[in-house]
Amino acid sequence: MKKFLLLGMVIAGLILSSCGKSYDESMVQGTDHIKAEKYQEALESFDNAIKKASTDVQRVEAKINAGNMSSLYLHDMELANSYYQSTLENISEYSSADIHDLARQALAAQANKAAVNLFKLWLEKFPDDENVLNRRYELAEVYHKNVRDLRSAIKAYGEIVDEYPETEQAPKALFSIGYIYANELGEDSSATVAYTKFIEKYPDHEMAPSVEFELKYLGKSLEEIPELQHLLTKTS
Repeated sequence: MKKFLLLGMVIAGLILSSCGKSYDESMVQGTDHIKAEKYQEALESFDNAIKKASTDVQRVEAKINAGNMSSLYLHDMELANSYYQSTLENISEYSSADIHDLARQALAAQANKAAVNLFKLWLEKFPDDENVLNRRYELAEVYHKNVRDLRSAIKAYGEIVDEYPETEQAPKALFSIGYIYANELGEDSSATVAYTKFIEKYPDHEMAPSVEFELKYLGKSLEEIPELQHLLTKTS
């Protein structure tokens, strides 16, 4: 009984010791725990740093560390996403560059849903920024390649095609629409519409031959495409 009581007192002491540390001390302690491969303890230190933070910049820094910790070492992407998502509470005064950097960090940590919300926040706050088209294209790519929300990706790509038809992003966006319909959703009729529109709008684009090839063999298997028969020979 005494052993259990003593153990409880030791654990309580450790918890109180951690909670009593300042923001800077908690951040350093979290880094030290990572080096010692004490990952749960590191997360607890970063959580304490969040509580002890006196500025939004400090809170965001601690949340980023906790999010990266969750992703890289605990392999808990939902937890990583929740930490990055919570940064939206603290970035009202952030610049366009800062929010974009945070969105990219969220993607690197595979906090994909939070990244979507950070890109959307960027677009809400800076609609007249010179980089707005690039950010819209990035958001479409995140929907497509990270979140795998294909319908939202098609919508985002389509808005770029409609609103910025003469830009370099427009043909790439239109090709992506056709590709998603053809190869990821299996909706050949919609793919035909997108690819035909591409040929009509951008006949001299460097991707036009690829689009024509896709259109020619849409819905056909590898065995039905003469140009690719050599691939079958190599694998047989």
